[in-house]
Amino acid sequence: MHRNLAAPIFRLPPWRCEATYRPEELAEVVDWSLAAYHIPDQWKTTMGQGIKVAVLDTGIDAEHPDLAAAIDAQQDFTGSALGTADRQGHGTHTAGTIAARRNGRGIVGVAPECRLLVGKVLGDDGSGSEQSVADGILWAISSSADVVSMSLGSSMPSSVIYAAIDAACTAGKFVICAAGNDGAKPGADTVDYPARWKQTIAVAAVDEAGNMAEFSSQGPEVDIAAPGVNILSTFLSGGYARLSGTSMATPFVSGVVALMLSKHRAVGGGTPLSTIDDLRTHLKKTADPLGDVPDGGWGLIDPTRAIAIDDAPSTPSAPSASPSLRVPMTLVLGDQPVAGTWIFTPNA
Repeated sequence: MHRNLAAPIFRLPPWRCEATYRPEELAEVVDWSLAAYHIPDQWKTTMGQGIKVAVLDTGIDAEHPDLAAAIDAQQDFTGSALGTADRQGHGTHTAGTIAARRNGRGIVGVAPECRLLVGKVLGDDGSGSEQSVADGILWAISSSADVVSMSLGSSMPSSVIYAAIDAACTAGKFVICAAGNDGAKPGADTVDYPARWKQTIAVAAVDEAGNMAEFSSQGPEVDIAAPGVNILSTFLSGGYARLSGTSMATPFVSGVVALMLSKHRAVGGGTPLSTIDDLRTHLKKTADPLGDVPDGGWGLIDPTRAIAIDDAPSTPSAPSASPSLRVPMTLVLGDQPVAGTWIFTPNA
């Protein structure tokens, strides 16, 4: 069979990890991104109970102590000899940002009581076909996912993936996608597919100060920005790493959406939250302004107001935390802070 050279290939950006930590070296760290965006305050109301998030990525370290108890189902769509095992570490990292458990060790995710559906749609080299990605999306629908998180992209569109995402949208699933790591280019729209499509929420990345990350793709398709620089999460061999990219911002948004849905289904709310248009409207209402960034979407995600569904304001006034006040920090629930250096190079 001849390979279709015109078919888009969906892949990860090139990256490297300079250092990792073992589980015994961390004591339930709340990463700077969770602390600065007041995620622990939201756990008084919801931790994502009852919500399933499909992570379509490079697989997962299914025995990781922070993730093993979170996984409901996993399936490989790449034909890898390793099955759903993650060789890259990328899928394990994104899964941890969403759902790492509160277990007294390691780190904790944004929605630590949501459930994970893990679809390996990118192979052991970090790339995947349009069919593997589409199959993963359709599997997520049939597996009753509420949220589909995809930190992958291509500069080329795919009708096969578009049809799968449209099916997910029709089924009431929320598809959250990375905008890409191609930076801002004058006169150019650098947002990747599938984030360019209106059936998804396209996520850009900001740094610890709430400024748009230099590597983050920008364009009119961007919907929301979230922390994506120096993000500490789960990694290979039961370890941990600090990575950067819109790949890291995307699961943060997916985790916040899981918290929103969990609360909304438990207690109801003053705004509808059933379709992708409902979610887009709600995030737009509750976002913090991002300053003078023309293609930064509605601004920074504000989990506090986004989760306060009953009293969400109609305008982005009185933000819960000014972007200028968001500074690098690490909140530790154990005895020792995290030290060390990790480097992630989106365009190396």
